[in-house]
Amino acid sequence: MNSKIAKKGFPLDTLAQLPTDDLKSLKKRARSKWYTMAITSRLLYQNSPLHKYYQSAFYCSHILKQEGKKITAHYCNTRICHICNRIRTAKLMNGYISQLQKLGSLQFVTLTIPNCSVTELAETIDLILKSFSNIIRVIRERRKIRVSGIRKLEITYNYITNTYHPHIHVLVDSDVGDVIVTEWLKRFEKARVQAQDIRNADKNALNEIFKYSTKIVTKSKNRLEVFIPALDNIMISLRGRRCFQPFGSIKKIEEDVIGIESVEYEEIEPYDFIEWIWDECDWRAENKTLTGYISPDIEITYIE
Repeated sequence: MNSKIAKKGFPLDTLAQLPTDDLKSLKKRARSKWYTMAITSRLLYQNSPLHKYYQSAFYCSHILKQEGKKITAHYCNTRICHICNRIRTAKLMNGYISQLQKLGSLQFVTLTIPNCSVTELAETIDLILKSFSNIIRVIRERRKIRVSGIRKLEITYNYITNTYHPHIHVLVDSDVGDVIVTEWLKRFEKARVQAQDIRNADKNALNEIFKYSTKIVTKSKNRLEVFIPALDNIMISLRGRRCFQPFGSIKKIEEDVIGIESVEYEEIEPYDFIEWIWDECDWRAENKTLTGYISPDIEITYIE
């Protein structure tokens, strides 16, 4: 096939910067909390089997307990929560980057198939994940190629056609991108050659592989559109599934976010003990705010 492989890759230690434990990071957490509540507040009105799941996300990090400069929070560990997704991303990057560095230059491969309806979504996800596992086995056992990397499941939503697009991103070594795509097209005859993509991994590739696994929010400068039923359908389809899966020599890093965690922030004012409670767009206690975060001047439209 006509691939898009460049001749040289990029060293992985330059691909991304992980969050640091400073006031700026704490303010980003406030922003994530604000966005999570804005989205889950509407999901809670859905007649969804994930009602308690969304409720947990809504109250994630709702109360912060501070002793000295140490802040303790309770995390929900849901995939709908922006706070937990930021922590999960940093955790996965910390765990996988050092392993990926040992592989040398990597390829970033995107595998797609035509969109499906919501009734076909769960079955389609099972099919593409099983097919990818079979492809890796074929490469190892029949082609005798040692291959290692990470695959990620991602789902997007097309509101114009009301269809869903489950697809796979892969970071892989051994220059086997063409082989993977060739095997993929054998299994999915309706998949377009032009819709598959192979390129050497740069900083955007690493960000892509570890970022949030669903895109159902349309964002412009001062406007945010959230497709509530579609988001609920995607969350239901992801329940119990592993979005990230290493293979070959890459060891698995657990995706779960620890329920209760304490972090010290050097730039905050110390207290013997204080309890910060979420109020609109920041945590508040004794007429003080913790981060100084101000919610964005943005119009949110919920499409239901």
